[in-house]
Amino acid sequence: MLLPALILALLVVLVMMFVLRQWTGRLASLATLLAGAIMALWLAEVGLLPGSKGPLTAERPLVPGLDR
Repeated sequence: MLLPALILALLVVLVMMFVLRQWTGRLASLATLLAGAIMALWLAEVGLLPGSKGPLTAERPLVPGLDR
């Protein structure tokens, strides 16, 4: 439920960037923060972050020094 809410919030921020042109910089920073949170949640969901379990966990390459 959190991921769709973040995607909706990102779309609202993108529309607001066109409407409120004087706040474009601050809204762009907010959009970047939301996009980063969306990516982190998605990567954890599919198992591509260290310590997470998902359908792609076995396909992630081992990184020497980070994976044990």
